[in-house]
Amino acid sequence: MVSFVEIIKRLMEGDYSTSTGHPNAPEEFEEFVREVKRRVPELRDKEDWEVESTVLDAIEWAINTSCKLVSDYNIGRGNYYQTVELYECTHPEVGRFYLLRGIEEDGDAGYGYYGFFLTRDRKRAEESYEEEVRHIKEELEELGVAPEEVE
Repeated sequence: MVSFVEIIKRLMEGDYSTSTGHPNAPEEFEEFVREVKRRVPELRDKEDWEVESTVLDAIEWAINTSCKLVSDYNIGRGNYYQTVELYECTHPEVGRFYLLRGIEEDGDAGYGYYGFFLTRDRKRAEESYEEEVRHIKEELEELGVAPEEVE
């Protein structure tokens, strides 16, 4: 079995996402699994759901063992929430890296999204974080909702 450290190293400089509950979710899931299997050949013999689960566990492991939260933006109302988090991480085998994680869930609609971006470039990570936050605020404006109404 490939270690979480090795998974993080091999997925470095990549942007990944998976989701459920919308028409494009199966394609997004397949693309996620295909890219992970390409970068982490040790996972090729696993079921697709195992690949996804293993990678998401590796990200959670990194957050819990090697990362500190730098910045986050959260909105929520009722059964809906969305968060973007930027972490600075250091691990003896991986070195310094940055992790941007986005999660969105709508319990009423049955929709869920999980995305992450791994990079060694701090500036790129910060720019990606700001872009994600700006995107969320623009979506809220289009819906006629002020961000402070859901924060």
